[in-house]
Amino acid sequence: MRRATIMLLMLAAGRLPAADQKLDEEQSKLLEQARRESLMYSMSLPDFLCTEVIHRREDPRGDGRWRGIDTLNVRLSYLEHKENYKLISINGKPTDIDYLNAGGALTTGEFGNRLIALFVPASKAEFEWKGWTRIHGRHAAVYHYRIAKENSTFLIQAGPTPTGPDAIVAAYRGEVSIDEETHRVLRLTAVAEIPLGFIVKESSLLIEYDFRKVGGKEFLVPVHADSSMKRGSYRTENQADFREYRKFQGESSISFDLPDEKKADEKKAEEKKVGKQ
Repeated sequence: MRRATIMLLMLAAGRLPAADQKLDEEQSKLLEQARRESLMYSMSLPDFLCTEVIHRREDPRGDGRWRGIDTLNVRLSYLEHKENYKLISINGKPTDIDYLNAGGALTTGEFGNRLIALFVPASKAEFEWKGWTRIHGRHAAVYHYRIAKENSTFLIQAGPTPTGPDAIVAAYRGEVSIDEETHRVLRLTAVAEIPLGFIVKESSLLIEYDFRKVGGKEFLVPVHADSSMKRGSYRTENQADFREYRKFQGESSISFDLPDEKKADEKKAEEKKVGKQ
């Protein structure tokens, strides 16, 4: 089975830039508020654990005949503002393979790095107004954006190392959707502008955020992420869901035994049944 290795990383840091002049006063103000919220975002998150379930599929000939590759169950921990990924099982079978060595298409950075990379001054992102929409029942402002190659940290890696002919940093563009009330980002998309001749022809991602309880308090966290890429005629897509958010209570409380999905579904059904009684 043919598989490509690709990782998308956005890493940056810096101070707040001035509001964009291309937007009117109200649009600029909302965007500036979103910058501040996003740059403080990772610092506001508590140490927590969650389960990431990644369904991977492929279209080997690029003719629309998609087929499943595998399902990865990953225990994601967010400790001291850093993400750690532990691959628990592949297709339900326990494994000790390192997440970044699992092969195929992989992504990291959903818990802050991508937002930070969009809003730090080093990125010099250019924003344009698109309009209003509703996401998860919330009123959201939508902006187009673009980040030039010389300011980008969008790494596309089609091999074992982040350097050499099979890795590039690409310009990228997309949309960011901002909740009018909380000024938090609810959706972020990114499409790489890949130069001709590079082994990867297309690369894109989408991250959706929503409020979830962690340790009894609500935080805006990723709930779903889609990523896709094209290499020659070969296409691959990942659909990731982030579940079971809970606060990290200490090293002794960590368990990496992923519950059987069937048992989890039965438990939910039983809880729903009890609730109706």
